[in-house]
Amino acid sequence: MDSPEYAFGVFKKHREAAGFSTLRHRSVLELGPGDSFLSALYARSFGAARTWLVDVGRLASDDITVFAEAEKMLLALGLPVPGVASTPSVSAAIERLGAVYLTEGLASLRTIPDEAVDFLFSQAVLEHVRLADFPKLVNEMRRVLKPNGVASHQIDFRDHLQNGLNNLRFSERIWESQFMARSGFYTNRLTWPTMGKLFQEAGFSVETYSLEQWADGLPTRQSSMAVPFKNMRREELMTMSVHAVIRPSL
Repeated sequence: MDSPEYAFGVFKKHREAAGFSTLRHRSVLELGPGDSFLSALYARSFGAARTWLVDVGRLASDDITVFAEAEKMLLALGLPVPGVASTPSVSAAIERLGAVYLTEGLASLRTIPDEAVDFLFSQAVLEHVRLADFPKLVNEMRRVLKPNGVASHQIDFRDHLQNGLNNLRFSERIWESQFMARSGFYTNRLTWPTMGKLFQEAGFSVETYSLEQWADGLPTRQSSMAVPFKNMRREELMTMSVHAVIRPSL
């Protein structure tokens, strides 16, 4: 996300999927901003009054030059330029953008007021949330979203070993160990049907904006998977990635 073009493409995709042509007077929440604060810059360019960036640690770069590159790109696109590239530090820039950077994951999310967020999004983040924490996170998303708020999530169900489903070979005891959780390849192994059900149980309506399945069948033999994946219906494992738009149910 430290590439201005890539970060803008991600922000644009989620904003359009959520149906916001403008964010004027609205508030934005990004889960897992990663290594840059560029989402705050783009949110302000589209008129956002406030942006929360929530991560599980201080991962974003303090390189102010990234804002200069991004503002040059906005100018070329004919979009409003917030004008923070000349600020003395990244912390001063995000303050001018009306943004707050929170770095304690679920604990940070709990500090955001009820029904404070209009637009919430994440890019390849939800699959990394610890299995035990996932329902808690979804409940917090439901709490902070306004009744007419919208959330857009790109979710990647591939493993981070060989972009297959090799993560499903491990027993839950091993996979959910602290060693695995601290690794760079942990995913919670929730399938899309299960994840979608958890959204609904938390009070969301779920729209599948786009969905990609494994083109040539499962990349890992189901017979080699651990329980419960070995015994699942094949269709439950066929989703490779999904872009879901969720809204509080009326």
